[in-house]
Amino acid sequence: MFNYRPSRRTLYVGGGILLVLLLIYIVFRCLPPSQEEVDKSAVTIRQEAYYTLEADGKPLAYFADYVDSAFVGGSINKDSIYTRSITQRGYWVNRLPVVPSCHGRILIRWNYKPLTIVNLKGKGVLRLIRQTMTQMDSELDGLQTKRNEMGYYLRVHSVQDYGYNKIAEYHTEVVQQMDSLRRMIKVLDSLSTSSAQLRIRQQNRYAILTSSKKAKPTVCSRLEIDKKNDCVLLQTESKRTPIRLITRLQKTGAIDALNTYYKTHAATISNLAKGIRIVSGRYEGENQKGVPNGYGKYYGDDGSFYDGHWKDGKRNGFGIYVAPHEYLQVGEWKADVFKGERLTYTPDRIYGIDLSRHQHEKNNKVYHIYWNKLRITDLGTLSTKTIKGKVDYPVSFAYVKSTEGCTVLNTYYEVDYKAARAHGIRTGTYHFFSTKSAGVAQADYFLKCSKFNKGDLPPVLDVEPTDAQIVAMGGPKVMFHHIRAWMSRVQKHTGKRPILYISQTFANTYMPLAPDLGDNYHIWIARYGEYKPNFKLAYWQLSPDGKVRGIHGDVDINVFNGYCNQYEEFLKRHCF
Repeated sequence: MFNYRPSRRTLYVGGGILLVLLLIYIVFRCLPPSQEEVDKSAVTIRQEAYYTLEADGKPLAYFADYVDSAFVGGSINKDSIYTRSITQRGYWVNRLPVVPSCHGRILIRWNYKPLTIVNLKGKGVLRLIRQTMTQMDSELDGLQTKRNEMGYYLRVHSVQDYGYNKIAEYHTEVVQQMDSLRRMIKVLDSLSTSSAQLRIRQQNRYAILTSSKKAKPTVCSRLEIDKKNDCVLLQTESKRTPIRLITRLQKTGAIDALNTYYKTHAATISNLAKGIRIVSGRYEGENQKGVPNGYGKYYGDDGSFYDGHWKDGKRNGFGIYVAPHEYLQVGEWKADVFKGERLTYTPDRIYGIDLSRHQHEKNNKVYHIYWNKLRITDLGTLSTKTIKGKVDYPVSFAYVKSTEGCTVLNTYYEVDYKAARAHGIRTGTYHFFSTKSAGVAQADYFLKCSKFNKGDLPPVLDVEPTDAQIVAMGGPKVMFHHIRAWMSRVQKHTGKRPILYISQTFANTYMPLAPDLGDNYHIWIARYGEYKPNFKLAYWQLSPDGKVRGIHGDVDINVFNGYCNQYEEFLKRHCF
């Protein structure tokens, strides 16, 4: 058998070579890393921070932030809060200078330092809880107004209306927020009489972000805080460094790298709350260089919400906007200005007409209405309209003018009223308001000359004065006094709440002076633009130049604010 025994000289030479290689390795490890090596050791960390309220060491509630002496964004489920979050730079670091000993360690800057509220004890915590409950009561009130607005929209629209599904989705979200707030208030209220030891903690979550959208973030835990150098040492939960990553950075070198990076990249450091921070809120969606552009959602600090399209940082295109104590806006926006809702006209909508002597008399000629031929064939040309299919709609309802002021009687009223009812058309009666006589006197004249039979639509007061006529009457205050008197008198006599007919111009100029009328009565508005009026309506007169087979000349075309189900409900509740 061959038995090789190296000579002493061979052993010395081999050992010397190994020693030299070891020295070269040690020198290499001790040399400062190049900038390229530093950059390869960089990693992106997402930090999320929130507060926990504990009673006897048990978490009871979670809060996103502390603002204006109260907690905000609270929930009893920590996974449902919008946490404060920041995307920041970090570096993989070794624990030992010579031996590779990273083991998943990462050095980052110390962000979201705990506020002094974490030091509150006893009465201090209870005082903060009471302030938070007051804030939550106000938030709950605001959510209720948003829910009411969206509930009304959902009642008078259907899934075929563009934006309906978005409203339904956010309505569900608001209901969930309200339920969560009520549970939170209940929990916090129970602490006011509790003898438990209360404590506030700030919690932090760290994760490594990757460029791949499919890859799950790698969760990290915090090992220590270096207050002197204003940094935090993290470690991956697996205590492993990514394969093929070799770093020679140690803590001192990583601190220097962090300071250098934040000095040279201050303009691009992002402090984001799950989106882009824009004026008084946060934005989630498509953007160009940090500016909303395309589709996205905006969450305002005041509770407002916008879901829709943007252009150069402004709402532009279709979108929905809802905010506490404001009207819901669903429709088209241009350069941050709400233009309105554009309807799609189909046979599914409920259409009607209104009649006076103008449908019978023109150029000294008298024209007959052929009631058995009535069909709406044109919706007018004064505005752009989106129409699906052919316009050939039945006349579902008709309002006939009865009186004007205290002396004028429509000579065709009784004939048209009886004919409409005889042909199965829901019929109503309206009065044209005069600025030259008292509201009560006009109401009495209207009641004397008009008919209110079973199945009839509620009566209407048609208010169309000019600015000069309002001034001559004594101003808006006097005018509204007589309008209220008419409405009250007719309601008391008929038992039905009348409808107020006004123009869009009148609505813009004068209705803000009498908000009670909009709150207490249904509105019928004349607006001949392409967008639906932003009012809680009964009817919308969308054109004065429509065409109806069987009627000579132009006819006012009206559409009910809703679909068949809402129309049937309206008839049950408001008809005679």
